[in-house]
Amino acid sequence: MELFRATGLECHYGAREIFSGVDVVLNEGERIALVGPNGAGKSSLLRQLADVDQIHGGTIVRAKETRFGYLAQGVADETRATLDELVATALGKVPDADWAYSNKRLRAMLDGFGFTSDDFGRPLREFSGGQRSKAALAHLLIDDPEYLILDEPTNHLDIETVRWLESYIAADKRAYVIVSHDRYFLDRVGTRVWEMDRGTLFAYAPARPAYHKYVEQREVRIAAEREAYELYVAEREKRKASIAGLRTTLTSSNYSRVKSREKQLERVEREMAAPPPAPEVRAIGVKLKSSRRATTGFAFEVKDIAKAYAKPLFSGVTFNLQQGARLAIVGPNGAGKSTLLRILAEEMLPDAGEVRYNPAARFAYFTQNAHEQLDVEATAVDAVTSGTTASEEEARNLLGRMRISGEAADKPVKAFSGGERRRIMLARLMARKCDVLLLDEPTNDLDIASREALEDVLVAYEGALVIVSHDRYLLDALSDLVLWIDDGAWGIVEGGYGGYEDAQHKRERGAVAAAAGSKLVRDTRLTPLKVKSKLQTIVKRIERDIEKIDARKAEIEALFASVELYADREKVKALEAERADLAKRGAEQLDAWETAQAELESIEV
Repeated sequence: MELFRATGLECHYGAREIFSGVDVVLNEGERIALVGPNGAGKSSLLRQLADVDQIHGGTIVRAKETRFGYLAQGVADETRATLDELVATALGKVPDADWAYSNKRLRAMLDGFGFTSDDFGRPLREFSGGQRSKAALAHLLIDDPEYLILDEPTNHLDIETVRWLESYIAADKRAYVIVSHDRYFLDRVGTRVWEMDRGTLFAYAPARPAYHKYVEQREVRIAAEREAYELYVAEREKRKASIAGLRTTLTSSNYSRVKSREKQLERVEREMAAPPPAPEVRAIGVKLKSSRRATTGFAFEVKDIAKAYAKPLFSGVTFNLQQGARLAIVGPNGAGKSTLLRILAEEMLPDAGEVRYNPAARFAYFTQNAHEQLDVEATAVDAVTSGTTASEEEARNLLGRMRISGEAADKPVKAFSGGERRRIMLARLMARKCDVLLLDEPTNDLDIASREALEDVLVAYEGALVIVSHDRYLLDALSDLVLWIDDGAWGIVEGGYGGYEDAQHKRERGAVAAAAGSKLVRDTRLTPLKVKSKLQTIVKRIERDIEKIDARKAEIEALFASVELYADREKVKALEAERADLAKRGAEQLDAWETAQAELESIEV
């Protein structure tokens, strides 16, 4: 079933055209990832689809009796409303007959999201970005929309909150249109991709993982575009040359031939005309270099460092980083990631312990607000070369890689937006020669193309790298070690970000299994035979629970096949909620079974 069909949509601001001729269809169950560079018109398109902005041309036909929910960027960031007032606003849209049920459901949802009764009187602005996102989403979902339109829902969320959000969306059967620069998120939740590129929207075939497959399909599309354009140019130039040759010997006898060829050329230009293909990304003229060749020696050592404010952030942190190694620091917002990075950059003293650098090593530190240090009167080129040994040509190459090219590179820094200034600062960082790079959220405010450009440069960097970021795609590409911090605890996981994710999933499966009654940490007082017997009992019990869940799911599916059911809206809602709960419980029990079964197979009697 089509939820909406947009045809010939246009958007322009004054004389500037943002996009035109946009034709899209959203079907039930689809989860669309809308991608494109900053300024391409993604948010403008979402506002038109959400009926927030008036369309400048074209039509949108929505399915009858369908509701949608729209989550704008920073929807709860500036509001002075309390959580209680947000709940009251949401319930104010609910019919009186459904009010009690909806109130109970909304408060249960907020409780599941981690809000307590003490939180309801607090203004939303006091909550973390993750909490505001959850509150806004709960407010959105209470109306039971058939599809949702989300603009940058992952902005400023920590990794754990993003993981929660992607799990929620991936399990939801409703349709979504989502704008996000989080490639990892798009891979996990998306089923198709729409791309805004130079004022045109390209819809890609359904494929999973969505972003990864989109990149492959986009390369095929651009190659086809380039071939079509080259054929068109060759044919056009051939006909122009023929006409020019006839003109040089123009007589009354060949005048008609010239006119005929000119009409043919007009037809070729009209019928074969192909738009110029997307420009090829230029190879990096210079790469990020260390001041000396990478060695196997240490870059720096950390011994027993600790830091606390109102409560301890971390203590006893000890590790050493070899030259050329890549370390990612992860953890929830407020855990102390940026604080640890500032200590490593010698901008803050630890409460205890020490950091010792290799005396021959030079380091550079990129803060979250590093772009504010730029001289706003200097040109972008001068800002990059200032304090570095980079030539003007190298600076222009680096800026071009950061999507600031041509005449734009000669504009003063004050003419650029905050995100563009961040790109200029990153280009400046690339131009420096250092042995250790300390990066704090370098991809904030960057679009996907800029993130990929930065990623390419950092992958080729030979020095040691320490990075704090919520961009899991970047962390997966760069890191070989992960230092996690959470509620005063810390640890180091090998195998890069992928290894950290695997460890997280194992911990979660273990927690689920423990909740199901599985004692997977062996009691040393029990013999291997008794441990095996207990695990066999647990496996059998979990299998019985899974059979019961599957049986009830089959009963519900049979009820949904009955036409009479849909006369009772409340019963439909209750069955849908039960079906979703059964799906969640089934997945949890399957994880518990796999964990217990693996433990059972490892027992040697």
